[in-house]
Amino acid sequence: MGDNIVVVAGRQAPRWWDSLKLRSAPQPSDLQAVADFCEALEPDRQRAGFERALRLFGAAPLLPAPHEEDTRRDDLLWINLLADSGAYESAAVALLPDAAVYTCGRLNDGTFIAQVVLGSGTGAHSRSARSLAMALVAAVLRAMARDIVELRALQ
Repeated sequence: MGDNIVVVAGRQAPRWWDSLKLRSAPQPSDLQAVADFCEALEPDRQRAGFERALRLFGAAPLLPAPHEEDTRRDDLLWINLLADSGAYESAAVALLPDAAVYTCGRLNDGTFIAQVVLGSGTGAHSRSARSLAMALVAAVLRAMARDIVELRALQ
C-alpha cells in the first residue's frame, strides 16, 4: 500500500478503485451524502444515483499504475454505459471491487438491503433503499467512506 493511494480492495479491484489518491479521493462526507441520496431514490430515478456516484469518482485524478495501461476511465465509462442502458444491477456490481464480499435482498415491506465488505475488511450496509442497485451503491459508497477514514487515521 503506497503512502498516497487508497487501497480498498485486493489485486482484482476495478482499476479506477485503487487509483484514487488519498488526498484527492472523495471526502467521506460526500460519499455518505450520495449514499443517502441513492437510498431515497425511487426505482425510476436510479440513473441519477449513478450520475452522482460516478461524478465523485470522475472528479478524482486517475493515475496509471506503473507498467500498466491506463484503462481506468474505460472502467468508469463501462459502468456509465450499463447505467445508461438501464442495467442498474449490473452497473452496481461493476462498481464493486472483485475482492469485495456482498449480500443483498428484498424485505417484506418492499425495501432493499445490501452489505458490502471490502477486501481491506471494512464494511458497511444499506437498510432502506427503494431498489436493489441503489442499495448496493449506497453500501459500497459507505464502505469506501469508512475505509478512507480508517486509512487517514493510520497516517
